[in-house]
Amino acid sequence: MGIYYSYARQQVAKGERITPIDGAKTLASVRRADSGGTISISGNKKIKSLEKEFDTVFGLYCQVCYTESTGNRYYTSGSSDEMTLSAFNEYCEKTGCKKGVWE
Repeated sequence: MGIYYSYARQQVAKGERITPIDGAKTLASVRRADSGGTISISGNKKIKSLEKEFDTVFGLYCQVCYTESTGNRYYTSGSSDEMTLSAFNEYCEKTGCKKGVWE
């Protein structure tokens, strides 16, 4: 999963490359100052719901990502955003996606 500052959404819309927030930082240190709360992440949650919760709860732009067996990296979109996290993980396992390489 890639987590970005909220302005990254506009960069994506312009077709610009975006850089995720440093993974060593805490959510508390990067979230919008007036935001806070909790998010539960479970296998039955849809990708689009998780991404939306990061926006509404923390004011951050979040994208679920995957790396194909060929090494090509992608963000989920369209019909894959309708999948649950468990279903998407199963799909990625069946299609040979690489684990732990989106950094």
